[in-house]
Amino acid sequence: MKYRSLSQTEARVILSLEAERQELVTLAGIEQRAGVTPGFARKLAHDLVRDGWLQRVRRGTYLLNPSRGGPEALPDTDPFRLGRRLVAPYYFAFATAAELHGFLPQASRTYYLVSTARSATYERPPARFRVVHCGPPLFFGTTSIDRRGERLVVSDPERTVLDCLNRPELSGGLGGVAQIFAQAKPRIDWRRFGSYLDRFGRRSLALRAGFLSERVRPSVRPPAAWVRARLARATDPYVPLGPSSTGGRAGPRDDRWHVIRNVSDAQLFAEGEIP
Repeated sequence: MKYRSLSQTEARVILSLEAERQELVTLAGIEQRAGVTPGFARKLAHDLVRDGWLQRVRRGTYLLNPSRGGPEALPDTDPFRLGRRLVAPYYFAFATAAELHGFLPQASRTYYLVSTARSATYERPPARFRVVHCGPPLFFGTTSIDRRGERLVVSDPERTVLDCLNRPELSGGLGGVAQIFAQAKPRIDWRRFGSYLDRFGRRSLALRAGFLSERVRPSVRPPAAWVRARLARATDPYVPLGPSSTGGRAGPRDDRWHVIRNVSDAQLFAEGEIP
């Protein structure tokens, strides 16, 4: 088994970070702590990553794998510990948020975050991170949870359902969205969910949400007043239930919600309908 060791110069970097209880360090920070040139700081960073003391978060920024983890060269590969430091502000979203809330059994190896920063994809084996851009006015609906000693920002149940319905391709397809909605229904604050839909301002999204609110897990009914406030109006166009890019715009029409059912029940309830 390979054991981690430190040269005197490397120890100045690692021990100073631990003494200051700092988990993130930049190349400039390594240069300052070690008292070396910028070029040698880059070599130190490379060596410390290779030996399991640091892991790269983004260009020029590294996350400490502290000595309390033991002498073995096994970096902390918890994707949530790394992911929450990739961008700021952030929240875990889509299928990842659904997993954290217990609405999905497990997410894929891609971990989804939403940020007001630009969209980006980061490969950090064994995980892949996808950052989805969100304009500041729509950056809302978050909560904090503790997971293995890490404080994570994640979309709340209402925002999780809304995000997944808005971007089914990041949530296991419409079948995944139906499963997430069904599991989330007992925990939904319908007043909050309605206010989120209003803030998004997309009538097509509201109609699809209304349709699914009655169709999935019918034993848990949305409040009658909430339904009445969002039923389709005569002037509302018919909207596809699933993405038209994959399901087209043809199918049975639901006159109550003005939804075109371009997704079959077999696809919608691929994991089995929850009563």
